[in-house]
Amino acid sequence: MWCNKASGMGVFLRGNAGMEEHKQTVLYVEDNPLNMELMHHIFRKNLPAVQLLKAETAESGLQIAEQQQPDLIILDIGLPDLDGYEAMEYLKKDQRTCHIPVLAISAFAQQADIQRAEQVGFAGYVTKPIQVKAFTRTVEQLLGG
Repeated sequence: MWCNKASGMGVFLRGNAGMEEHKQTVLYVEDNPLNMELMHHIFRKNLPAVQLLKAETAESGLQIAEQQQPDLIILDIGLPDLDGYEAMEYLKKDQRTCHIPVLAISAFAQQADIQRAEQVGFAGYVTKPIQVKAFTRTVEQLLGG
């Protein structure tokens, strides 16, 4: 199976018709423990119905994404093992993860960084420090809410 979001062909769509309530999951890939704790707090307070999965490296994030199939991935650009752009390439090439929207998050706030993220296929780009209300709305939109 391959993904082609532009044509709608090959895109895996999830549904929970006839199933018990699906608890949405978000995978956050971030190497900074303080940022990880902040995100945990934001989700607990603003998105309590969403399960937050965490990974400290791109490699572990890719493994979790393949195994857990989260509804959204929030991917830091400045990771030490693979940067977020490289990790995104892996996600797009893997039939198990190519359908998952990925939100870039980074302290890099130049227009060129944002354009590169768009070209690579990120669903959005959030700059640090994040604005909690706007971030929460973005996550809700990407989760279909």
